[in-house]
Amino acid sequence: MKTILYIDNSESYRFLLQEELSEEGFEVVAASSMEEALSKWPRINPDFVILELRQKILDVKSFEKLRKRYPGIPCIGHSTYSECPSEYKEWVDYYLPKLPQSDGLKELIKSL
Repeated sequence: MKTILYIDNSESYRFLLQEELSEEGFEVVAASSMEEALSKWPRINPDFVILELRQKILDVKSFEKLRKRYPGIPCIGHSTYSECPSEYKEWVDYYLPKLPQSDGLKELIKSL
C-alpha cells in the first residue's frame, strides 16, 4: 500500500481528499501544516507528498526541511491557482490547481 503525506490547512479538504484517496487504496497521513507533519510524524516514509501551497506559514526553510526529510519523494503542489505565488510552484515537482473534484490529482498519483 502506498502512503501519502497530505499537508493542507483546510480541514474540509483534508477530510475529503483523505477519504477519496483511502478509497483508492492509499494510506493517507494528513497534517494541517508543514510543522505538524515534520514534528508529528518523524518516522513516516511516504511515497508521495501533497502540499497545499497557500499555507499560513510557508517559507523556503520549512520547504527545505520537508525536502531534506523526504529526499527524492515526489512532491505534488496544489492550490487555488489565482492565489498561489509562482515561486511556490517552483518548489514542487508537479503542480495542479485545487479543484472540487480530485480526478486530476488521482490520475497524477497513479501515473507516478
